Amino acid sequence: MTSVKLIILFIIITMMQHHGIIYRTGKRDAIRLGRDALKDAVLPRSSNLNGSWRLTEVNDSDPAMTGQAHVEFQRPPKNQDLMMSFFQDGTFTQIKDNGEYSFGTWSYDSLTESVFLTSNKKTEEIRTAFGVGVNGLRMLTFEFSQDNSISLIENARRSDQFKEDPFYAENNKWRLKPTENENERQIRDRLKNYILHNIRILKAAGAREQVYVSKEFSEGIIKFYNVGIGVVERKKIPQTWINSFYSRENALQAYGMFEDYLRYSDHKKHATGNWVRDDSNILTDIHNGLK
Repeated sequence: MTSVKLIILFIIITMMQHHGIIYRTGKRDAIRLGRDALKDAVLPRSSNLNGSWRLTEVNDSDPAMTGQAHVEFQRPPKNQDLMMSFFQDGTFTQIKDNGEYSFGTWSYDSLTESVFLTSNKKTEEIRTAFGVGVNGLRMLTFEFSQDNSISLIENARRSDQFKEDPFYAENNKWRLKPTENENERQIRDRLKNYILHNIRILKAAGAREQVYVSKEFSEGIIKFYNVGIGVVERKKIPQTWINSFYSRENALQAYGMFEDYLRYSDHKKHATGNWVRDDSNILTDIHNGLK
């Protein structure tokens, strides 16, 4: 009778192994390592920052941390929005919805799982964590302390042509407020860089096949039409755009340059059937024509 029971037990164990209910020695570890490898393939720690990230959550439960500055990277209040963009050449930019702009360099330490942000000759280490949001997009969390953190959701994936990204630093020189009154050439150069930024917005939207073109972090005087380029009314010029100039007078001078070009210059008409591409081509003509 005992022999029969042993035979039945052996058959049951064999069936459980066959169906994956019981793992042989080492098999469980192999499966776990396989899952970890897959996770790292989907979320590679060292390169996961590349791309643009938009604020989605602020955890600020420690009153003692309120208002504490972090170099150029300062935790925003809960009613403020921001976007950070990290690029393959080790540079980053940060733009808030109130127009505040900063840029610098970054590096990642895989041992401490921290990012080092350097701006204005100051460096700060911030612990990071990666995950996936409820919408399936990648999520990046900056942990300032146990009770203070912010989470950002992926807004745009990295591009191999990262220098053509609208939020790459070279395409945002117009945001750097000058310390003194600018002459006509300097104002024109600032205007041209702003136009270039908008060209990059349109090209990025086309390359990523976006459903709509967003200018939430790029408010200014340019209006996109289907098909065509326009200028906002003088009384509706966003204050955030004016603030990027030394003075309101300088900003209005740039506005006049753009308005005059639209009104009096004979720039090419484009009609490919794709309004995003056409508007980009029109702006390119304007950019090249503003000499």
